[in-house]
Amino acid sequence: MVTELAGVMCALVTPMDSDGAIDLDGLQRLVERVVRGGVSGVCPVGSTGEGSRLTERQRRDVVRRVRELVPRDIAVVPSPSTQAPDLAAQDIQAYADLGADAVLVAPPTGYLLDGGDVRRFYERLAERSPLPLVMYNFPALTRVGIPAQAAGELARHENIIGIKDSSRDLEYAQAVLGACAGVPDFAVLTGSDTLLLATVVIGGRGAIAGSANLVPELGVALYEATTAGDWPRARDLQWRLFEVVSAARAAGFPYGWKAALELAGVCAAYPAPPASPVRGEELAALRKRLDELRVL
Repeated sequence: MVTELAGVMCALVTPMDSDGAIDLDGLQRLVERVVRGGVSGVCPVGSTGEGSRLTERQRRDVVRRVRELVPRDIAVVPSPSTQAPDLAAQDIQAYADLGADAVLVAPPTGYLLDGGDVRRFYERLAERSPLPLVMYNFPALTRVGIPAQAAGELARHENIIGIKDSSRDLEYAQAVLGACAGVPDFAVLTGSDTLLLATVVIGGRGAIAGSANLVPELGVALYEATTAGDWPRARDLQWRLFEVVSAARAAGFPYGWKAALELAGVCAAYPAPPASPVRGEELAALRKRLDELRVL
């Protein structure tokens, strides 16, 4: 089991058909693509994978198939439902039975929690979990942030091995790194592909990146150039990745990544219901920009 996280991991989209069923053929093509691209981990059914809009059965079917397809030396880190702590615990046990290496866990969504509430949620879940936890800070989506001080306290729990930060706030990431100082195996990972270089420079371990669905080799090359200290190459690669990410973001999250994958011939652009796929002028603009960037 992989228990230390570093490098570029893929925040995997969930290929679906027009009826909202999982597209297993598309899922296989996608997983094979990201593995070939050199990722160090695959993170299915998270926010990029629209996990909160999938049924329990769909989440577990996706995790089962991903684990079958991903080599054992590449981490599989799915996300449980966190609508209630008991549901999260049930999902985590199922993922453990399916061979996952760890779980990426956001705080319960929808209602505000203070730092003490967040800390207690993770502590209690970590005590029950058969898998190591990676905390997930994405306050724009969950409405609940993980305070840096709480992250530092939780980093010292033996069953909490990292945090993914999708706040796009580099000062927050630096505060977390400071709070976690002295815990050498704890991984601070960015969820913002555009901050990969900066995050690694200040001490982070890498990224869990949506762009790795489309251009996994680009993020991997950027990570390798940064850790090697090849700054001119790292800056060039970060700028190229920024342009690809900006193109996909313009079409909406996470729908832009699915639309880009459809243009690349990997899987259809259908999102989980009730959302609609990117079409018309937005799709044409995305195609034009990705053509200009020589991605397709």
